[in-house]
Amino acid sequence: MSRRALASAHVQLAILAGRGVNPHLARWAARFEHCKRFAGSADPGGVPAARNRIFQWFRDECRLPWLLMMDDDCVPVAGTERLLSCAEPIAAARVWARTGRQAHPHTISVACLKVHRQAVERIRPPWFRFGRGPGACECVWFFGRACRAGFRPVQAGLVGHRFPVTVLPPEHGDGGPRFLFDAELRNEPETGPRPAD
Repeated sequence: MSRRALASAHVQLAILAGRGVNPHLARWAARFEHCKRFAGSADPGGVPAARNRIFQWFRDECRLPWLLMMDDDCVPVAGTERLLSCAEPIAAARVWARTGRQAHPHTISVACLKVHRQAVERIRPPWFRFGRGPGACECVWFFGRACRAGFRPVQAGLVGHRFPVTVLPPEHGDGGPRFLFDAELRNEPETGPRPAD
């Protein structure tokens, strides 16, 4: 079994699917033995409630050691593999917002989050909730809860973020993020930043 297959065999991939899983994520997710989709946008409590439902399901029903929770608009790139190989109990990929800037550069974004079972069990629910004040989304709430439980969440790897265009993060020091429309995304050369297959 390859290292890549072994890593994904111990990971439960949970996709928060509110708008439909984008084709790049769907192709990348096919390698996981354990993949489950959860409805997101229809939840009466919004996205934080859907994320809490995923964590509760993982804690109560899943027996795998790792949870990888991804939003359906994430676009895996080559740098996403660094998140999978990260051994920290809580790690999140660097995610680019529609502004072309990194989302939550001083904390983490939970749009693409890898968590060990021990962290899920040790952090008291609710794991996610909208906070108060500017920029206080469920990402900041979770980061604070994790820190209070004794964890230091880290950023590891990269992931693109799909809007009407896909925002690909800079890799290998190649400047700023790139904005690609679907036709451009399909024609990306093998050597540049592109969604992982």
